[in-house]
Amino acid sequence: NRGEAMNRYKKPERAQKRSAGPSKFRKALIGFLGGTFLVREDVLRHAPFIGFLVLLSIGYIAYGYHSERTVKEFYRLESKVKDLKTQEITLKSDLEHIKQESRVAESIKELGLTENVEQPFKLQSPTEE
Repeated sequence: NRGEAMNRYKKPERAQKRSAGPSKFRKALIGFLGGTFLVREDVLRHAPFIGFLVLLSIGYIAYGYHSERTVKEFYRLESKVKDLKTQEITLKSDLEHIKQESRVAESIKELGLTENVEQPFKLQSPTEE
């Protein structure tokens, strides 16, 4: 019974405290939104550290943007390299097609030249004999 009497006594006291004034959270929120927390002595004493945290945050955000830009550039260049490799393979194939002996013979006929059918021989200078 005694515990119940104490509990009954404390409950109305709590209710009175809550209704007496604004809560700590409400005061802190009003102080934060109003900006009055900035002029307190504790905040002014820690201003260099707060400035450091702000600079660190700005650096972190800038590094994120830089990293994102670098990754986008990497993927763009990787795509370009793939396109250039494809182009290289195509050009090599075209060159091999052009270098075939039959194609060269056709190209020479257009210029009025004929293909040599005789065996090649080595020229010797008169001093070597």
